[in-house]
Amino acid sequence: MQVFKSYFKILNRHMGQMIMYLSIFIGIMVVLTATRTNKAEGDYEAIKPKFAVFDYDNSSESKALTEYLKKTCIKKNIKNDKKETMQDELFARNVNCVLIIKEGFSLDVVTIPGTQAATTFESAINSFTKTYNTYIASGYSEADALAAVNTSLSQKASVSLLSGKSVTSHSGIYYCFSYLGWVLLVMMIAGIAPVLQVFSKKEIKERISCSSYKFANYNRELLLGVILTGLVVCAVIFVSTTIMFKGSTFSFSGFLFTLNMLCYMLVSLAFAFFISKITSNSEILNMFANTVSLGMAFLCGIFVPEEFLNDGIIKAAHFLPAYWYNQAVKNIDFHPVKELGFISICMGIQLLFAAAIIVVALRITKAPYGIKKHAVAAAAHK
Repeated sequence: MQVFKSYFKILNRHMGQMIMYLSIFIGIMVVLTATRTNKAEGDYEAIKPKFAVFDYDNSSESKALTEYLKKTCIKKNIKNDKKETMQDELFARNVNCVLIIKEGFSLDVVTIPGTQAATTFESAINSFTKTYNTYIASGYSEADALAAVNTSLSQKASVSLLSGKSVTSHSGIYYCFSYLGWVLLVMMIAGIAPVLQVFSKKEIKERISCSSYKFANYNRELLLGVILTGLVVCAVIFVSTTIMFKGSTFSFSGFLFTLNMLCYMLVSLAFAFFISKITSNSEILNMFANTVSLGMAFLCGIFVPEEFLNDGIIKAAHFLPAYWYNQAVKNIDFHPVKELGFISICMGIQLLFAAAIIVVALRITKAPYGIKKHAVAAAAHK
């Protein structure tokens, strides 16, 4: 088992990148489960800044502005509008903004510059004052202008997707396994491909050809190391997912998610094998890993929901393995039993992609390696 042991010694040098990507993935999952679990993608919740107001104008305009701000923000009370008091309240985040309405409807806003709450609050004030001034300039009386402002600003836009498409909601575990379509591929290429590059070096192959070590044993041990690496990574992801989603993986849907992950793991290993055969440059390897993984993630509905993708892009994505992986994930999340046949087809297509990539990689390297092997054997015979 010399090759098997050597494989893991070399892999240990590149373990840092795999751990980095795995940590990024787990971090993203923690954030997503906290913010998006079982929440429709079309849901939107506006930020409501906390504000205090001191109205020294006491006019119909100032009262109308205060009432409007109560609808879009959260009104709080503070002791007074002295500088020290306002600074203390803002520092403690008891309020995000303080509005001072002077006589003559002159407005002063005290806030923490550059914060999102400040921007939202100032935008609300600008919306009211600009709309009000527009109606006054059009000849409306104060009472009519204020009534028109309330009517205009109370209206909400209705947003819908074109072509009759609708935004669907997904469970939290869906996002976890969907994002695996990105992280699994980049992890395998970044971690395993450099190890395979070492074994593909001319000196290593020629030494094996001249040694008594059987080439079949060499291939078997190297394949065993690669498969074991993929299984360990999948096991870590499975355990992490089980912890995050409280055992949801121990269900029929969880079984299908895991099986689909294993199929895509083989695709990722095939890509790692392919890139290790076509280049020995580590910079090209990293570029390939990020370009292919991110490209497929954006085109195949992993990072960008499929509902927002152009029909032409979706048709082109059919020729990428990540598309079929994500299709399986989506159908497992919605109808694991009803769509079991289609889910099985998606997994089968992924396995075909893996086989095709390996065949291409072997075809690229078969002739040169055969020539070198016979040349070395002939030289040893002489």
